[in-house]
Amino acid sequence: MSCNCGCGGKSPAKKWVMEPKFSDLKRGDKVEIVGYNEGDSAYKSKLLSMGLVRGVVLEILQVAPLGDPIEVGVLSYRLSLRKEEANVLKLRRV
Repeated sequence: MSCNCGCGGKSPAKKWVMEPKFSDLKRGDKVEIVGYNEGDSAYKSKLLSMGLVRGVVLEILQVAPLGDPIEVGVLSYRLSLRKEEANVLKLRRV
């Protein structure tokens, strides 16, 4: 992919893509964990102990009728997370 900046295609084009929030995800979406936002360190520790570490891909399986919680497939199990608490995750669409 080349750009019009005069670099001759040697510089990667910058993409300004907004990172999705956990609360904005819909059924069938797949996202990769790229880090953690500021938040409750005890809750982050719980998420880490459940395998929600950088590089892990989450698939949105179910959304409750009132929108909260959301069931995700992670590694080899299913996990339900509340939207507001899970917004501590930094995500990237896959």
